Amino acid sequence: MKTKFISLDGFNEIETVTSKKRLNKNSHKSFSKFVKISRELISDAAAQRKENKAKKKAAKPSRVELHYMNQRKQGSEKLSTSAIAVSKAHKARNRVLRRKGQKPALLKSKALLGLAASFTAVMLCVLASAGTMSLTAQAGEEGVIKKNMPKSTNTIKVNDTQLSKTVHTELSQSMSDGDILTDGYGLYIDKQLAGVSLDKEALQSELRKLLDEHKAKYDSTTTDEFNNEVEIVYGAYKSMYVADSADIVANNKSKFSINLYTDYITTGKVDYDVEVKYDDDKYEDYSKVTQKGKEGVVRYIYRLTYTDGVQTDTVLTKEETIKKPVNKIVVEGTKERPVEVEEDDSADDDSSSYSSDEGSGASSGSFGWPLPYTSNITSGYGGRWGRFHSGIDIASGGVSGQSIVAADGGTVEWAGYDSSGYGNYVIINHNNGYKTLYGHCSALYVSSGQSVSKGQSIAAVGSTGDSTGPHLHFEIRTSGGERLNPANFF
Repeated sequence: MKTKFISLDGFNEIETVTSKKRLNKNSHKSFSKFVKISRELISDAAAQRKENKAKKKAAKPSRVELHYMNQRKQGSEKLSTSAIAVSKAHKARNRVLRRKGQKPALLKSKALLGLAASFTAVMLCVLASAGTMSLTAQAGEEGVIKKNMPKSTNTIKVNDTQLSKTVHTELSQSMSDGDILTDGYGLYIDKQLAGVSLDKEALQSELRKLLDEHKAKYDSTTTDEFNNEVEIVYGAYKSMYVADSADIVANNKSKFSINLYTDYITTGKVDYDVEVKYDDDKYEDYSKVTQKGKEGVVRYIYRLTYTDGVQTDTVLTKEETIKKPVNKIVVEGTKERPVEVEEDDSADDDSSSYSSDEGSGASSGSFGWPLPYTSNITSGYGGRWGRFHSGIDIASGGVSGQSIVAADGGTVEWAGYDSSGYGNYVIINHNNGYKTLYGHCSALYVSSGQSVSKGQSIAAVGSTGDSTGPHLHFEIRTSGGERLNPANFF
């Protein structure tokens, strides 16, 4: 068989190339059968296209449909352009053969099949576009492009805090024509889209890093979690929202609310009780401490909650006694001392110079308990509420109005009220280097300059001055004004 080709320089220059391959005489039959099948496909496609057109009129295409139609149209145009180019080349060759008086040649079987395949591919693209339009129409009704994702709930763990991440697909807010959709993982903070990452693990890592930075200065018992709703949502998003995971978290750091939980450990003192024992062989003015009291120590563990750096809750989680208190034991006499009667009842006898309200003023050198009604100490000596507590507070139920007695004999240095915070109070100078103070009294039974004896009633328990309730504030001072811990003297 001889095949003729037209050279680039014109009609006159023709080469003759001998080919050993013979043309299949049944090629035209195969082609006819292929064309028949193609016509049937085209007819079916036309019917489907007509049906889709009717549906399209009933419902206006969504923006998602227009986007996908545009993509399919571009693919179809590329395929049809290739088919048209082949057809034009074949027609040009036939025109040259006619000028030479030769019969136009048929395309070789491969060329014919290629042309038919191109035409069929175009039609299949049309059919695919129609199918895609049908699917995207359904997606447009829901406002979401469905992905082949499981409908289960995916949870991620961030610093021991379970954050529920519902796996679903949604379009981000609004779309304009021509927007490009990208599959990614959207970060939502309180239902608002903060950004889209292409790497789920990287986004989770940045969220964990944010929580770790928040608790970095605390110990290993500290935990934290997001206080607001933070979700990672898989879906199709506009490409303009896609950013690096670190940038997304950094740019939205002010939108996160974080709860931090940490332990606070402190110790407190446990007051000891005063145990009084009576000795019938000792006179009633006898009093001796046979065992000093010692305070116990207790450890408290509180669980503190901070929300964005502000403390919002405190819960006592554990209370543990480290050291038990030791009771103070006091022995007091019960025997009545006999009254000595002197024969010389002279006017110079000092005992006749005191009225029933006057005491001896003599100091015994030891201190007795100032509130016989109770020995319960409600607040000790030392730091309290950010300030220094210079004495001890003694109180219990029903203490209001109970009698306060002088801890030792001496002279009343002050009895009255001023603005120092003690309210009504008494100061007794024991004339041995010590003074005692009795604060917040409701009534005073002595006056300045008066001599008092140890155990003499000098005032009543009250709540005057800076006080939160009825109690006795009791202090022991040196003559120079130094406050001492009264617990060391009982």
